[in-house]
Amino acid sequence: MSTSSNKKKCTLQEIENGELIHVSSRRVPYQIIHGWSLLSSVECDALWKQGWLELFEQIQQAEPDEMRQNEILSSISTEDIGWDWFRKAVAYVGDEYEWFHLYADGKPQAACLIYHPEESSLETGDIFYVKFVAVAPWNRDCVFRPREFRGLGRIVLRAAQLFAVNALKLRPGFCLHALPKAEVFYRRLKMVNVKGKEDSQSLAYFELPQALAIQLMEAS
Repeated sequence: MSTSSNKKKCTLQEIENGELIHVSSRRVPYQIIHGWSLLSSVECDALWKQGWLELFEQIQQAEPDEMRQNEILSSISTEDIGWDWFRKAVAYVGDEYEWFHLYADGKPQAACLIYHPEESSLETGDIFYVKFVAVAPWNRDCVFRPREFRGLGRIVLRAAQLFAVNALKLRPGFCLHALPKAEVFYRRLKMVNVKGKEDSQSLAYFELPQALAIQLMEAS
């Protein structure tokens, strides 16, 4: 491993802070930490898996009918439930990767990994590619219960975009391949679905144009 990678792995920096509104209406401070961290990845694995287990147990206790249980489960975005953040941290350590974790209430609420540079498919210039982005299970839409915090996906992507422009000197914009249930979120961001750029799993390719990326950075 290179010296620069070793240095990068040891550097954690708060790049954003603010307040979130909990479902209970209380205001909760948050911070976004940039940098590679095995501890944060392990926390995502442990706490988020426990969150899934608690949710599944609540559904089973509240809804004895299996058909109704399946309806509730189908309302939740669970396509990333098997992601192993520890393994991802071990695998993606080079200088071309940037890690972001959003913390509130003493635990990780969202995580994002980006790769750079990536050539834009819509405009000239280099942007970044979102390898993985996810929010904790308690922050996801579910007909069974409300999310604890809303808007975390947008917040962590905005932080990554600001970092990419200010620290990496990339032009505004980013791209990704979307899990099917996540497509609706990226369409709400007004990302463009570029046909013919699907990946090996046939996941659709989306890119945020420069003008909309600037709007995202300016949003409060």
